[in-house]
Amino acid sequence: MQRPIEYQNLLKTHALEEVAQTPGAIAMYLLNAQNYLSSARQIEEKLSMQRFTAAYEGYFQLVQAVQEYYGVRAKSAGRNLVIQRVSSDLKMSPTEMALIIKAHTRRNETSYHSPFPPVSMAEAQALVGILEKYLAQAYKLTDTPWPAT
Repeated sequence: MQRPIEYQNLLKTHALEEVAQTPGAIAMYLLNAQNYLSSARQIEEKLSMQRFTAAYEGYFQLVQAVQEYYGVRAKSAGRNLVIQRVSSDLKMSPTEMALIIKAHTRRNETSYHSPFPPVSMAEAQALVGILEKYLAQAYKLTDTPWPAT
């Protein structure tokens, strides 16, 4: 696997660090993402925050899988940079990218500084839709076969 130049540049600036791939980790991250997606779909509508959170965590599993594939981990840059980098690799639209960044900011700010603000069902569903769409892209990008069902 040839690591894209963008990752090489992030390694040079020490925003990312190089790590050895862990056998089976990519497939496990992707399976975790599928499980989060399944959970998000099953959460009843009135629990939009829980659906939103499950979809966000599922999407972050995709990010972890791609980082694992390229043999890198966030260092000084943190989650935000790797989410943006991987979202770009997955060919996400600017509108979808903005939603993911907003979801990350909301999750981070509320996890560490304040209660989680209300989430509309439309926001939660949009995040579920992104996870559904980009799960297949992540399998393809990482050359990982879909698990047998």
